[in-house]
Amino acid sequence: MITAIWIGEQDPEVLSLLRDAFTPVPGAELIIPAGTAPSGEELARTEYILNGAGVLDEAVFSRAPNLKMVQRVGAGTDGIDFDAARRAGVTVANLPGANSVAVAELAVASLLACARHLPGLNTATHAGEWTPNRWLHSSIELSGKTAAIIGLGHIGRLLAARLTAFDMRLIYFDVFRQPPDVEEQLGIEFMALDDLLPLADVLSIHVPLTEETNGLIGAKQLAAMPTGSIVLNLSRASIVDEEALAASLHSGHTAGAGLDVFIGEPNIAGHPLLDAPNVVATPHAGAQTRDTVSRVFSRAVENLLEHAAGRTPAHVID
Repeated sequence: MITAIWIGEQDPEVLSLLRDAFTPVPGAELIIPAGTAPSGEELARTEYILNGAGVLDEAVFSRAPNLKMVQRVGAGTDGIDFDAARRAGVTVANLPGANSVAVAELAVASLLACARHLPGLNTATHAGEWTPNRWLHSSIELSGKTAAIIGLGHIGRLLAARLTAFDMRLIYFDVFRQPPDVEEQLGIEFMALDDLLPLADVLSIHVPLTEETNGLIGAKQLAAMPTGSIVLNLSRASIVDEEALAASLHSGHTAGAGLDVFIGEPNIAGHPLLDAPNVVATPHAGAQTRDTVSRVFSRAVENLLEHAAGRTPAHVID
């Protein structure tokens, strides 16, 4: 028997899929707090935390004396205090790659929406306006363009495979270069970041937020890209200087942006990028498909059971 608590969003659809994942586990107790913050009594009984969102800091670990493991439901771990977890003797694991297909597909959708001004055309048509040429001069084909991917991990590789179908040239930068056979299979060329940017008609970001990647793309990097380029960020908002991107969009140097992440989310009212032209904005929904969420929860529960059985779970970080 295991006792696990969910710390994350309280959306009924998400919770339904979470309960489905626990249904086959005999004797398991799943605690779903009334709000996003669990009570002290709930934490005191908890052996396992399923972390979908929110901060896990010293205050959480100190109130969970029976806690054995934190299972991040996803890849990102920037909300977890690893020092506090170590002091508490708590194992931390994540699920890299579990949401990769959904994120890569949303990147393609965002790119097409920016390239063809789909949100604007859709809104105008629903309003009864028949203006097919409104964005003619800034609508582009992807064929023959160069797509630059920053970060060729699970998502980056899947995106590269999908963009090949559009007959795009593919280049990438990553601190860990892929083996030659992987580059050949994907038809992608490695470049230093400074060499890559001037060629990037499309820039898609797929790296974790670290000290090195924080602010990686700023005014200088955006200016180095071709006029009319498109920026996609489905990773972490702070990797891109949002003020610099907004300025570049307003100036017309950057033609569009597909953004799934924003500094200050979920409180984004009045966010400067929402007023910038040709921004396709989504609410950190890259992984939010039924297929992905079901798969992630199933893998998370499997990992908890591995730990409970005395075996080493997959993807232990610390």
